[in-house]
Amino acid sequence: MKLLFIGYLHGFGGAEKQIIKLANEMANRDHDVTLISLYKNNECYKIHEKVKKIHIPDKGKSILKIFNRYNNLRKKIKKIKPDIIINFWFQSAYLTAFMSKRYTGKLIYSERGDPGDKEYDGILGIIRKISFKKIDGFVFQTEIAKNYFDDKISKKSTVIHNPIMIKKGEYVIPEKREKRIVTVGRLHEQKNHKFLINAFNEFSKKYEDYVLEIYGEGTLHDEIDKYINELNLHDKVKLMGSKKNIFEYILDSKMFILPSLYEGMPNSLLEAMSLGIPVISYDYSPKKSVYEFIQDGVNGFVYESKNELLEKMEKIILDDNLANKISKNATDICDKNSKEKIYDAWEKFFKERL
Repeated sequence: MKLLFIGYLHGFGGAEKQIIKLANEMANRDHDVTLISLYKNNECYKIHEKVKKIHIPDKGKSILKIFNRYNNLRKKIKKIKPDIIINFWFQSAYLTAFMSKRYTGKLIYSERGDPGDKEYDGILGIIRKISFKKIDGFVFQTEIAKNYFDDKISKKSTVIHNPIMIKKGEYVIPEKREKRIVTVGRLHEQKNHKFLINAFNEFSKKYEDYVLEIYGEGTLHDEIDKYINELNLHDKVKLMGSKKNIFEYILDSKMFILPSLYEGMPNSLLEAMSLGIPVISYDYSPKKSVYEFIQDGVNGFVYESKNELLEKMEKIILDDNLANKISKNATDICDKNSKEKIYDAWEKFFKERL
């Protein structure tokens, strides 16, 4: 198959990571693969040598910029003439949806966020309704996201989780954990870091020897750093930046917390579970979708309020037996979401679209 992946390679993002890994795997399976990057071309993850790379930089501003994206993208697609185009971002999905099928081939859109997001209340909602009629297949990350849409969309849809690249037992669960609480995610409002810092501020008054480490980069770095200093937590809350070997940094931490307001499928949470780190996640939007990965009190915890978060943080640090049980059970995610199972599902879905 001739496959064309279209994305925005901003940097160390979850969607960027997954589209590159999927393109790499399809190239490794001897498909003809091209990856087009719109806007930026910040390749923070290794791209397979068999993947043909194209960068289309932006020209112009505002509406003109979108028209230029459309025209330049269409020219590239007409030359490539793929069998299937795979979009991980809504804008590239609707841009390709309004192009001729003679050039685009079949279109697949993978929803990576919350389909019920307020951004779709206006003009984007109208564009989505029109463009979705022209798309041939949809990949959702959870059943709840898939069920958000009507039967016409559902019949063309499947649910495929993100792969876990870690094999069960690849990382040895440490017998003793350091008094570090960690979170991983770009410094963006979606990730809700200020809430976590605020909760940790209360937690640290009782448990003074714990620190909070925040891994990730983003536009809110200075604002979050200022907030840390305002709370006098500069010695206890550390902005660690992005790390390529992130697993080595977080492996022996006491717990991992995901405070995100919304997620498609939280890669960092699942990776922490695969490492056997006790995890606590907010019941992010789409609501209840986190329960597709976490059984509360069995392989992790879910919270809905600050008080509930503090209560579950305390459970992990005071009850070693419970923490060890959660740690061991969490690693089962490695088998359920193994890369072989996930990439087989993607390839099968591609073949069914032709």
